Amino acid sequence: MNMKYALSSILLCFSLFCLPSCNDNETPASTPDGEEVEEVIKSYDWQLEGKWEYASNNGNDFSRTLVFEKDGKGSYDDGTLEWYCSNNHLYIDFDNGKSIKDCDYLFYGATLQLKSPQLSYILDCPFIGSWLASDAHNHFTGSTFYYTFAADGNAECFTFNTSGIWESQKYSWLRTQDGIQLLSNMANKNLICEADAEKLTIQGDGDFSHTSPFYGKWKSVYSQDGIIDEKDENFSTIELYQRTDDDYFVYYEKDNKYASFQGPMSILLPNRALLINPADGSDPLFLYFRFYYSKDSEKVYLELSKDNSFTEYTRYEFVTTL
Repeated sequence: MNMKYALSSILLCFSLFCLPSCNDNETPASTPDGEEVEEVIKSYDWQLEGKWEYASNNGNDFSRTLVFEKDGKGSYDDGTLEWYCSNNHLYIDFDNGKSIKDCDYLFYGATLQLKSPQLSYILDCPFIGSWLASDAHNHFTGSTFYYTFAADGNAECFTFNTSGIWESQKYSWLRTQDGIQLLSNMANKNLICEADAEKLTIQGDGDFSHTSPFYGKWKSVYSQDGIIDEKDENFSTIELYQRTDDDYFVYYEKDNKYASFQGPMSILLPNRALLINPADGSDPLFLYFRFYYSKDSEKVYLELSKDNSFTEYTRYEFVTTL
């Protein structure tokens, strides 16, 4: 009997130690009515951090600006907010009593797309815009001439082929913790980089200035017929100005102090064309463009043509910024 009693005591103690603890994190909490409530595991998606400006145009009354801070705090137009992520969904509580719950969200470049409610916000992000290789017009030796990163997630990378004519690869892009990831059907490319308002530095690819390759004063140096000298009758200069509204195009013939042709200009990058509306009211003019790289001079030139076959064209050398 003593042995049976001892074994019973041991089994009782063992069963008590095996019971679940009241402090176990996997144990659901309970409401006052005894109903189990699933524990919420909060996380903070780093991609949400920053200042977001409203991009949708569907007439709802949500905030124009959202600011998400690292610790789950933040602000909006008229007050403060708290936010977190759980199970890949976004939760936002505004101090005015409004909230966003269990919301799917996606990123496209610097655009945040919320699913319910359907809202779009654009991040205050230095990557957005056009980036030209530093000193590209004077002494270009790098592999990449020009990048464009649109807020909606579209990107384009311009390089030169063996003939010196520029070509491009189109991508979609996403932010990463150390830069940018470019995505395409052909291959993905990770750019380890950092940027501010003026400069983009890409590891292995050099420095880029926050500008376009078009603007400035250019002089003609070559055509399909050969070299153009400043003494030649077909010599010309052009000036391309960047403006807040429409850009502006000015054309000067040889030794002429006054513009022979000018007007507001739009750069149609997808069409590889300049659309110019002449100041004299005549019909709009399309000038197709491409860039050419000479290994001999280590310079990049702008070529313009009235047709996209470039059977006839004028090659311009960059002179100075305006």
